[in-house]
Amino acid sequence: MLNFYVPNFSIFNKKLYGYVFKEILEILLLSLVVLTFLMVIGRIGQITDLIINKGVEVKDIALLIVYSSPPYLTFTLPMSFLLSTIVVLGRLSTENEILAIKAHGINLNRLYIPVAVLGIFITLFGILNTLLLLPNSGDLFRKTLINIVKKGITIEDREGIFNDSIPGIVIYVDKVDNDNKRLKGVLVSDDRDKDIKQTITAKKGIINFDPMTMDLNFILEDGNLHRWEKKKDIYRNLYFKEYLFSINLEKNIPQNVPLRKRPHEMDIKDLKKAMVNANALMRYELSLEIYKKFSIPLSCISFIFLGVPLGIRRRIEGKLSGIAYSLLLFILYYVLMAFTENIGKSFGIPAILTSLSPNIIIFLIGLFFMRNVNFEEYETIPDRIRHAWRAYIEKTK
Repeated sequence: MLNFYVPNFSIFNKKLYGYVFKEILEILLLSLVVLTFLMVIGRIGQITDLIINKGVEVKDIALLIVYSSPPYLTFTLPMSFLLSTIVVLGRLSTENEILAIKAHGINLNRLYIPVAVLGIFITLFGILNTLLLLPNSGDLFRKTLINIVKKGITIEDREGIFNDSIPGIVIYVDKVDNDNKRLKGVLVSDDRDKDIKQTITAKKGIINFDPMTMDLNFILEDGNLHRWEKKKDIYRNLYFKEYLFSINLEKNIPQNVPLRKRPHEMDIKDLKKAMVNANALMRYELSLEIYKKFSIPLSCISFIFLGVPLGIRRRIEGKLSGIAYSLLLFILYYVLMAFTENIGKSFGIPAILTSLSPNIIIFLIGLFFMRNVNFEEYETIPDRIRHAWRAYIEKTK
């Protein structure tokens, strides 16, 4: 008789693990896409005008969205994992499936197995994202954005056309030698200053674009500069053999897109190089960035121990409570990050300990809830808060 039940019990466990894993994975992917898209669209929204006005291809728009994702994936991966764990286990508890599992004599601690497997995969992908995808995506995003700007202002393929894509400036080139970037018959009308109007004509010239400084330089030869100062009503005409006309296009780039890497976008090698000439405080912050590339993805491991008991205990608290719990917990994690970083800077705590402190705190809280995971709880967390508050009021009377 025992030999008959043991194999079936094993098969039941495998089906249970697969079922829980599949349910959590579906909600995780959905929430990951939604949360990441909501964060990315805020960044993309600021360059919508640039995209529309420059007639950018759909491919470039898609690339901008993809390259914008890794910085947000750093946080949306653990957030989605926590949310999906609490929501799915909460649904199982609400629909009495947790009760059915217990009725089969299965220890609820077994639910940690599929959750832990998925959490480990998310952690590994998160580390891959912070170490590889994030540093490269920043460069690729800036290059794509600069290419979009260049497509709007380039004159190589616009000979014989008045180009007014740069605000306040109109450029006309009669002939263009694309191989040598040589220009013939150049006309530039500059109305950027409302008090000064100037027009430049040249027989020939060279165009050069610096992607680092976003300077578009025209080295013009054999031409005239016509300048009218409106306030003084003075007209000047200057003949030049060689003249440099420079336009900075950084204003065409959205303000939240720096041209150089920020610390969280650097890889470990770049961060270590930056630490060499940095002061003590900056060196500590850069060291924190190195360890945060591991500690933030590792938060998924801590959320394993906290998400399972909170999901199981959510039997009578409503369907939306899972989303509320997960968001509040992640806000708590973010607050802990900021708090421990300030404490670490103030007291000189080792950066590795500072970065791991939020994970340790969440892990200890999860262990506290984990010890009673198999006991029935009919009192919700809001009920506990209300009862504790009432008890406090009674004592203070």
